[in-house]
Amino acid sequence: MNEWETLLKDYRHRMPALILDTKWFVTRDEDDPDGRELPLPDKAYLRYLIGQYELHPRILIPKSRQLLLTWSWAAYGLAFCLTRKHVLVIYQTKREEDSIGFMNRVHFLYRHLPPEIQRCRPANLENSSKLELPKQDARFWGIPQGPDIIRSNTVSLFFSDEVNFQPNARASVRAAMPSLGKNGRGIWGSSANAGGLMIDLIEANW
Repeated sequence: MNEWETLLKDYRHRMPALILDTKWFVTRDEDDPDGRELPLPDKAYLRYLIGQYELHPRILIPKSRQLLLTWSWAAYGLAFCLTRKHVLVIYQTKREEDSIGFMNRVHFLYRHLPPEIQRCRPANLENSSKLELPKQDARFWGIPQGPDIIRSNTVSLFFSDEVNFQPNARASVRAAMPSLGKNGRGIWGSSANAGGLMIDLIEANW
């Protein structure tokens, strides 16, 4: 086992340190006219959230713009694939173009990892809606709303974005629960919307 393999193995249970302390996970600011590329910032709330992703099998997050939560999901999902074998990570949102946009962020993060990590974890980036690490048998997919893909797979980590605005979100939640099983993790988030599925999820009424 080389030093990079050892390092990734060590970081498996220290995900906030992997994502924030190493400065390997580089983001881009779409609102920045200079197009700066900077490491995901080490903000206290991001460190807290990433730690919570590790601790709890089911998480609900009210979202707001400019808090970097989507980037934190992309970074955490990629780190999850880098440090584990035989996993499937799925990100779901309302529209296919939005799921592809999310996976573009994942591809961006991967391409900005240190070359040693990329050699240690070679990736297939040919499909714009997927990132696959054949050596790890680790897959990260972005999909539009609907229960069918979730239902037909065993899912290790599931992100559902903007659930209040997905007409088929309830069916996806019902499909995700058995697909996640005992060990899978589910993270649901949405912008504010009076009532909506997020309230039902909080009240366990789905």
